[in-house]
Amino acid sequence: MQNQIDKSNLRQVILDFPKQFLKALEIARDKKLEGSFDKLVVCGMGGSALPGNLVEAYLNYKNINFPVIVNRDYTLPTFVNEKTLIFTSSYSGNTEEPLSCFKELKSKNLETIGFARGGSKLDQACQEYNVPFVEYPNDGPSFQPRCALGYSFTSMIKVLSNCGVIDSVDNGIKRLAESLKPEELEERGKEIARDLEGFTPIIYSSEKYKKSIAQICKIKINENSKTEAFYNAFPGMNHNEMVGYTRLNGKYHVIIFRDFEDHERILKRFDITAKILEEKGVEVTIIDMNKENDLEKIFNALILFDWVSYYLALEAGQDPTPVEMVENFKGQMAK
Repeated sequence: MQNQIDKSNLRQVILDFPKQFLKALEIARDKKLEGSFDKLVVCGMGGSALPGNLVEAYLNYKNINFPVIVNRDYTLPTFVNEKTLIFTSSYSGNTEEPLSCFKELKSKNLETIGFARGGSKLDQACQEYNVPFVEYPNDGPSFQPRCALGYSFTSMIKVLSNCGVIDSVDNGIKRLAESLKPEELEERGKEIARDLEGFTPIIYSSEKYKKSIAQICKIKINENSKTEAFYNAFPGMNHNEMVGYTRLNGKYHVIIFRDFEDHERILKRFDITAKILEEKGVEVTIIDMNKENDLEKIFNALILFDWVSYYLALEAGQDPTPVEMVENFKGQMAK
């Protein structure tokens, strides 16, 4: 039964998330660019930039030496050239920063592939310049980019395999789609949300998961729960940020994602830091990532925080789907 606060039925979106992976393989089936590439730049903002972080994590896990740079700006990085594979990513297709990058790259006669909804400004630009375009399914006007990581991540790595950068991903993605069970994580997410109520969440992981988990979970708290949250990574936080807990000016609850395949010294840092913070009066929750491979670890963690952020929103009486502050800001920028 749909919760009255959850007007757009985000709960069902979370439950349906694994279905996105197989659809994404289909929509990106024959999309590619010809050429020899030595790096990837993903131009995007908000939820449309996050798949770039996941692609980077995936390539690192596979030990594939192919640098990934996520470009959250109006202009292209200075190093971009004809050897750079460029993804222009905007779920709505109307985001001004990636559209600005698209205009710049066409002025420099550089190639790209567009990722967006059909009928958008990016779709129209890709048609005008005969640019390959991956069209995301239209799941309704209230569907948010941050909820589309199955579509965006999968279509991007499918394109990478089409371009010859990596081997075929199809079988691994199909196994991932079968293994993810959002309904099995709902109660745990609800429990964590109850623990976080009234606190500012601070999310930590090892460096390898900093952007693919810690940052994205922080964003889910921001956008779904409508509250502040922060993130960082070990071992860096032990060299500076942890000193900030000497004098507490707020109520914080630390979340640590622990992967037992992390370096043994990182694991020791987790334990010692948790003890120090608890002695300072800071609540600490350690979440163990006990799955077979990195993609399962990553997406199970993200689904868990879909639930955490969802129930944290409901506890506060907030509809988790709309981002009114962002839309208001965009309206003012358009004037």
